Order: sequence, then C-alpha cells, then structure tokens
Amino acid sequence: MTGGVSAPGRIPGDAVEGADLGPFCGRILAGCIPALGPGRVHARFYPYIGLTHTIRRSRRGDWEIRISDHCRLAPPAVLEAVVTILAAKILRRKPSPEALEVYERFRTQASVVESVRMRRIERGKKHFSPHAGSHHHLPDIYAEVNRRYFNDQVQVERIGWGLRRSRTRLGHYDPVHHTITVSPILDCPEVPRFVLEFIVYHEMLHAVFENGGSVGHHPPEFRRAERAHPDYGRARGFLRGFCRRRK
Repeated sequence: MTGGVSAPGRIPGDAVEGADLGPFCGRILAGCIPALGPGRVHARFYPYIGLTHTIRRSRRGDWEIRISDHCRLAPPAVLEAVVTILAAKILRRKPSPEALEVYERFRTQASVVESVRMRRIERGKKHFSPHAGSHHHLPDIYAEVNRRYFNDQVQVERIGWGLRRSRTRLGHYDPVHHTITVSPILDCPEVPRFVLEFIVYHEMLHAVFENGGSVGHHPPEFRRAERAHPDYGRARGFLRGFCRRRK
C-alpha cells in the first residue's frame, strides 16, 4: 500500500461505497488468508463510538466484518489496511508494518480524532455495573497499581466493572471521560489478583500514551512498557486459558 492518506473530507480517489464494501473486503481477506477457503464476506460500516473494527465467522461459514463508520469516507488504502490488520488477528500474527503505518496516519489525523471525540461526548458517559464486585475491588487495585508503577501520577475519573460479561474485551480505557472499564467476567475467585492488576496496568498505560485501545494502537513504546510488568507472562498465559474455557 502506497500513497498518502488525506483527511476524510478530501479523498485522493473514490471512497468505497457501502454496497461495494463486502466485495472489496472479500478480495483483501482472500489475498491475506487464501487457506481459509471460499466463503461469502458480509461487510458494513457500523456506528461504533470509536475506531473499532471487528471480524467473525458465522455458523454458516460466512465472514462478517464491521468497520467503524468513522472510516466511511476513508481512502481505499485505509480500508485495505483495516482488513489486513483484522486478518492478522485471525492468524495470530503481527500485522505488516505497511498496514499499521497507513492506518496510524489515518487515525491520528486531526479530523478523525475530533470526529471520535465528538461522538464519545454525544453518547454520554460510560455505563458501569452498580455492583462494587464480589471478589475483586477495582478501586483498591487501581490505587495499588498507580502507587507501585506510576508514582500516583495517572488519574482517572472512575474505574469499575462493565455491564457486559465480555471475554474478548477484558478492559477499556476511555480517553474522553478518563474512565477504565473491566469485564465482570473476571470478577470471580478463579481469577488471581495479579491478573486484575495487570489488566488495570495495561489500561493505565493507555492513559499515559493517550490511545483509546482500538485495533492496531499499541505502538512499540507501549508494548515495551507493557512487557516491563513483572507478571506480564503469567498474566497473559492465565488469560488465554481462562478465556478459552469460557467459550
């Protein structure tokens, strides 16, 4: 992928229309993962709050892709980068540097950043579970992690359990409202405290690096800081097994 990426309102070519998005994504996906074999690809722009993009395979074997509608007017090279990054996640491989570069240049444009910020404001504050937690108290974990690793320099407005028991999105930092949400699936005696400490540490790094946790937004300096956590290896190992058992 070559060429510059312009602001959404100034496109150096034709944007991919919604009706053409499925065939477009199908061609890119087939080129990235030919071993997956034939299968229809359904793709659409979806009104996510942020730059979230998802891919999953239905029971019928079709591929279903949702791309944030913040990308609706993005150049084809950006959409190609998004699908390439999603394909790499399926393969559990690192995305190509070229795809990451194209997407990074797009998502950091002032117009895109402002579009995401305004939608977050319009959608209102984050919604938390009214329960403090049965087995883990997140404010205490946040205070300990902040003291131990950040010299009490990272301030968030609120940390709490989310409403959905997600096993794919275990934590999220909201840079607009400065909140951290953790999936309540982790509030159980099977999950050790050090695992929650690692997840909170990860989300606090997003506050430090001012990333929203969207796909492809863990720059090298973020990853280096993440790997510096003393429980990095065993926490990730535990979570892989834990989430697999919850499928």
